[in-house]
Formats: sequence, structure tokens, C-alpha cells
Amino acid sequence: MNLLKSKFAVCFFFFSGGSSLALWAVHIPLIERTVGIGYVALGALFMFSGLGGFLAMQIYGWIIDHIGAKTATRIGGLVVGLSLLGPAFAQDVWSLGLAIFFLGFGIAGVDVGMNAAALQIDKVNKRAIFTFFHLFWSVGGLFGAALGFATISAGFDQSQTLSITGVVLSITGVIVAGWLLPNEVVATKENKTKNRVASKANRRVLPLVILAGLMASAGAIIEGVAQDWSALYLIDIQNVSVAVAAWGLGAFNLGMITGRIFIDRIVENKGRGFIIRWGSLIGGIAIAAQAIAPTFEISLALWYFLGLGISGVVPQIFAAGGEIGEATHSGRNMARVVGITYIGALAGPSAIGLLTAIYPLNVAIGWGTALAIFILAANPRLEKLLNDEAI
Repeated sequence: MNLLKSKFAVCFFFFSGGSSLALWAVHIPLIERTVGIGYVALGALFMFSGLGGFLAMQIYGWIIDHIGAKTATRIGGLVVGLSLLGPAFAQDVWSLGLAIFFLGFGIAGVDVGMNAAALQIDKVNKRAIFTFFHLFWSVGGLFGAALGFATISAGFDQSQTLSITGVVLSITGVIVAGWLLPNEVVATKENKTKNRVASKANRRVLPLVILAGLMASAGAIIEGVAQDWSALYLIDIQNVSVAVAAWGLGAFNLGMITGRIFIDRIVENKGRGFIIRWGSLIGGIAIAAQAIAPTFEISLALWYFLGLGISGVVPQIFAAGGEIGEATHSGRNMARVVGITYIGALAGPSAIGLLTAIYPLNVAIGWGTALAIFILAANPRLEKLLNDEAI
């Protein structure tokens, strides 16, 4: 077992998922033009991504428990790259809807597998490393956005960039999956009676799983506030140009990367709960302060601190989700947490658009502060229940 190669492999799968999502996102305007649909129809089609993602998370959770995280991640890495072929060649509403469904399935599948593989390494590594892996999702996102910008500027269309990149990611994923830690089967056919008993026992922790999912979903929606609304906020409230407004998302991602470099060391000394508490508090304050930010420079600093604060919240809740309940159901419990998170992350930021019908944008993004307060309020309950489970 080569632990270093296993770490590299997990880093690659986080990078692959993040870059796939970013590449799809930056090509949406081209795809929209090719298919010939408007914002309303496109927004409706986005819901297919959530359906595909939720289905994938249940399937991959079962694979993790019955076959192992290595196999789940290998399949996820193959599928996520191939899922880019759908949007690459979609020509009408129906084909685009199907493409978005499988894109959600692909990204969510690799998400569950790689998180289980990361947790597997985190348990055998001498130092905490789980959040460090999530750093490479952000790095992949920056790479995907940069690659998309470069290829679109050079005149390439989505059929070229998405298809070539998707195939390269798939082939590379199949190869590096061989470096992952061996499969650990926690639910075997040979022990069906014990599994049935474990399933019954696991039902009593489902409320805890749902709570963790809702908390992680709240954290993901806060991330979505920056991803979807930071540029518009800077244009409308701080009166900067479209080009300059891109620095808002850049500052947020820089904060995310900074936090994910150091958070594992903090977890070693202070525990997961410390990161969840203080991260959501810093993030909530940063969003609330945007309502009164007097200058572009101060607003930029607040987007950075939002990224810094929220950077470890969702990963640590995911890690907690993998520790809830019976060991035979750890993969499925984590998949449920990630599934709830995925649905919330898709739907949550759209609420801000509805709020702008009543409030100005700098007030509407306060929706993120309310979610941070929810995480703070729910965290003591999560910690208590986890401690009771450990006892």
C-alpha cells in the first residue's frame, strides 16, 4: 500500500470533479445559444441535475458499503468525464435535459466516492488530511474556468473542449484509481442477518443524518451565494465594471483555498466542531457586512473572509456524516448527507433572486447569514448526538 500515491489519486478525483463542474458552467452561454432556449427553460432543466445527483448518491453509497470506496471512485471518475459529452453535443431541449441529468449523476457520483476514499485515508494517515483534499476541488474549479475562458477566447466551441477534456479526465481517472487504498467492504453477503440488524439499528440515527445533511446544505448554499451572486453584487452595489466584478469570485476562491490549506491542522488540535462553529460565524458576519460595505476594496475583503470562513464547514460535516451510525452503513449515511447537500446547493441560491423582488441585492444576500445562524444553532445538537453515538 503506497499511501502517498493514494493521496495523489484522491487529489486528482477532487480536481476532476471541480474542473468538470466549472467547464460546464463557463460553457452554459454557448450551449444555451446552440440549443436556442431562454433563462426560464434553462433554469427548469437545471433541476434534472439535482435528480441525477440524488440518484447517483444512493447508488454509489450502496457500492461503497458492499464493494468499497476504491471501486465507487473508479466508476465515478470514469462517468464524470464521459458526462461532459452530453452538454458538448446537445442540440435541443430534450437532449440537453438528458445531458444535464447525467452530468449531475456524474459529478455527484465522483463526489460521494472520492469523499469516502478521502475519509479512508484520513483514518490511517498520521495527521488529519480530509479538508486538504477538498482544496483540490477549488483548484480544479479555477483550472476549469481558466481553460474554458482560454478555449472560448480562442474560438473553440463546447463540442471540442468538453469532449476532449472529458475523455482525458475519464482515461486518467481509470488509471490513477489503481493507486487508491484497497476496497473495504463493510456490508457483506455472508452476514445478511447482521446486516438486517444493522439496518434496523441505523434507522434510529436517520434524524442525525438528516440534520447533518441540512447543515451541510446550508453551508453549500452560502458557498453558492458567492459563486452565483458576487459579480452581480459588485456591479449593482459597488458600481464596478463586469471585468472587475470577476475579482469577487476570485477573492472568495482564494479564501477557500487559504482555509483548506490550514484547516486540517486546526481539526487535529480543536476538533471538527470548532471549524464548523467558527467557520459559519465568520462566514455569516462577512455576508451580513456586505449590506453596508462602503467601498469595492472592503467588499472584496469580505468575499475573501467569506471563503476563508466557510471553506471547512461542509467538508467537516461530510466527515461527520461518514462517522454516523453503524459501520455497515457509513457509505450510505455519507451519501444521504451529500445528497441533501447537493439538492440544497442547486436550489438555495435561487432564493436570492426571488428576494430581490422585495429587497435590494445587498440585503437579499443576507439569506446566507440566516443559514449561518442555523448551522451555529444546530451544531451543538450534532456534536451531542455524535458524542452519544461514540459512547
